[in-house]
Amino acid sequence: MLDNLLIIGMFLYITIILLTGEKLYCLGLDFFATKKLKKLGYSFNDLEFSFEQIYYIVSTPSINSELCKLPTNNYFIKKGKLSLFSSKINDLQIFVKMPNGKKKLLAIVPKDRFPVPILDSMLYYNEIDQKEYDLLIAYLFSHVKTHDMIIKEVNHKIIEG
Repeated sequence: MLDNLLIIGMFLYITIILLTGEKLYCLGLDFFATKKLKKLGYSFNDLEFSFEQIYYIVSTPSINSELCKLPTNNYFIKKGKLSLFSSKINDLQIFVKMPNGKKKLLAIVPKDRFPVPILDSMLYYNEIDQKEYDLLIAYLFSHVKTHDMIIKEVNHKIIEG
């Protein structure tokens, strides 16, 4: 009886961690990164990043007229992680839901190639250390506004090149 309760308890614990781990990680990132940015005199909107390192899986501009006609609300981002138990994001994969219901991978943004000039400059001049830099990059990379900007950029590149 006690063994069964222990197994059930462990199962519930692991399930709760899996279901809430990413949300708790993002909340922690948001709290600490916003606090650090405020201390440095910046906000999220001050941090500009480059779209140069987006790797496109489809040709740009696309010759697929069906793909070009799709609105941005058909686009979505899947966060690439090392494992199911990890909350840290490795890359962002941009997909589009096609009219036939299939999902098509359009582009990938690797986290290690996500340039943020202001943060790069602060790191170079020792205004922040590597740990703070990684925290702020992770914050930007996981932020919904960043995802929206990346989706708009991918859509623009596919339509206009």
